[in-house]
Amino acid sequence: MSLLDHEKYVGLVMADGLSGAEERLMERIGDATDVFFVGGSASDDLKLQETRVSANGRTYNDAAVLLLLRVKRGFEIVKTQSFRSTGIGLVATEVNECHRQVMQFNHKPALAANAEALSISPEEAPARFFYNPLGLMIAGEPFVRSPQHAEGNTITFYCQIKEGMELEILEATDIVAHTRDAITARREAGGAILGFIDFQCILRTLQLREERRCEEYGAIFNDIPMIGFSTYGEEYLGHLKQTSTILLFR
Repeated sequence: MSLLDHEKYVGLVMADGLSGAEERLMERIGDATDVFFVGGSASDDLKLQETRVSANGRTYNDAAVLLLLRVKRGFEIVKTQSFRSTGIGLVATEVNECHRQVMQFNHKPALAANAEALSISPEEAPARFFYNPLGLMIAGEPFVRSPQHAEGNTITFYCQIKEGMELEILEATDIVAHTRDAITARREAGGAILGFIDFQCILRTLQLREERRCEEYGAIFNDIPMIGFSTYGEEYLGHLKQTSTILLFR
């Protein structure tokens, strides 16, 4: 697979969303090939009991399904998340990678350090996780790491954070306007959009429902053939959260 032309081939990846193994999976794929893989983690309507993936008429858990496509006309991968950086940095100084836990940021108890960065009390911090996740900044663009919950001063995340990783606190922007701008920019760049596959984070779906903006959001894509689902995590150059990873055909 490492010899395939990454401009003609693209991969889809769908993982068991409760496996907690997406980071290792994406690292293995990255080591094996230069072909880009994009996808999402299977969900179960927020029951958090069992998630499965299917291939060739069989279903599996604690597994992933990979699909390799040879695209004749062309494709792009679009990643969009409705956050911007506050410029406030946190360095993970004590972590449990296997359990996606951070015990310390900046050599301080994680929850206390997160609260201090937001100028709020540790008791208030969990209520801000949804709208102030953390981002691994690459070329000025956030790759979102969302907190799941806090227990004591330890924060468990939906995505793995490595020791020494430098992160920035993010703040939410308008999810509809930001997504509309991303699609408009792609249209203005030229070329028709024949369709796309959208792997949308369940947290984005919940935000749209909470804000009662599902129809407004869906209208952005009225004239674009599309399929997709709400995921328990998104795959593109790693494992992400609160993001849409889109395979676009042109």
